[in-house]
Amino acid sequence: MKIILATPIYPPEIGGPATYVKELSERLANKHKITIIAYTDVREPFNGTRLIAVSKRSPLFIRLVKFFIEVLKTAKDNDLIYVQNAMAAGLPVALVNLLTGKPFILKFVGDEAWERASQLRRTSKKLEEFLREPEGGFRIKLMMLIQKFVLKRASIVTTPSEYLGEEIIKAYKIKKNKVKVNYNAAEESQVLPFEPHLTKHQVLTTARLVKWKGVDGIIKSISLVKEKFPDASLIIAGDGPEMDRLRDLAKGLGIEKNVKFLGNVSRAETWQLRKNSELYVLNSTYEGLPHTVLTSFAAEIPTIATNIPGTNEAIYHLKTGILVRPENEKELAEAIELLFKDKDLAKQLVEGGLKLLKEKFSWKSHLENLELIFKSVLYKPGNKF
Repeated sequence: MKIILATPIYPPEIGGPATYVKELSERLANKHKITIIAYTDVREPFNGTRLIAVSKRSPLFIRLVKFFIEVLKTAKDNDLIYVQNAMAAGLPVALVNLLTGKPFILKFVGDEAWERASQLRRTSKKLEEFLREPEGGFRIKLMMLIQKFVLKRASIVTTPSEYLGEEIIKAYKIKKNKVKVNYNAAEESQVLPFEPHLTKHQVLTTARLVKWKGVDGIIKSISLVKEKFPDASLIIAGDGPEMDRLRDLAKGLGIEKNVKFLGNVSRAETWQLRKNSELYVLNSTYEGLPHTVLTSFAAEIPTIATNIPGTNEAIYHLKTGILVRPENEKELAEAIELLFKDKDLAKQLVEGGLKLLKEKFSWKSHLENLELIFKSVLYKPGNKF
């Protein structure tokens, strides 16, 4: 097949779509002809692929128009388009589909309207509540209309969890048979540049620093854990609009020396950090399905996460990790203390996570499902792929 991968970000930028497109193209390029259209100022394609770069230096409207033109020009020589979000990349692709009928598959990993409203503090609602009764002003409503348009135009919508699929079917009135779950695949194990050196009682989290990631709750839990484990420390890898508030929180709790903010770090560095830490924590109130948990399984670090839809499709309580109630610092602190003390349980969780990776979240399974989706979109009697 001749496939266009349309993506809003491209390495070396950090983010799920950038990492996914890199990993995916490396696996598809030996079987299919891959063209990547991306918002980027990089000019170097991955091996075996063609890259069409749309500069990020132009104003938003100009970028969208240029992206649309590149997709329109390229689409006629390709079989289908696999697009990685419903807004910056999805809108131009959907418009090309409207004009040409070129089929596209949308990978939908999160509702960008809700994320933007939450980030701007225009809503405090959980995703389910927001989708039932949206709020946040005209721009948020416009984003939802754009997402609905793109979702409706897509031949197939893939989601990383049953939970997210069910929510968008209800909210955007999409036909149920058009939404397919294709679980994320874990990253491959990394060859680390340095030997890992485990730091006793060190907790790690990696996240975009936005409200729903609950990093403030992890900081509060560390202040409780310090009462029994004075050397407990927290490493926070990631950047975002909550950075200053989180720094002030750590200082206000008197634990600024125990909390280290690293900002954005490379993929290799996140692996090094996992290997150097005793446990990993994800304290979010929303996830489609957290890729960072799968990475922690692969890196063999015991994991604590909130018991929310999406996340609990990967973390099985006391089997592959520990689940705690969201927005409950006391329960999170108790779970951290338990893993600090119970090394047998920590080992059991690591083994369970590795087992689940092979059974449910392998690249082999992900690619097999994706190939079936590609073929279902293009299938006509007599076609050969």
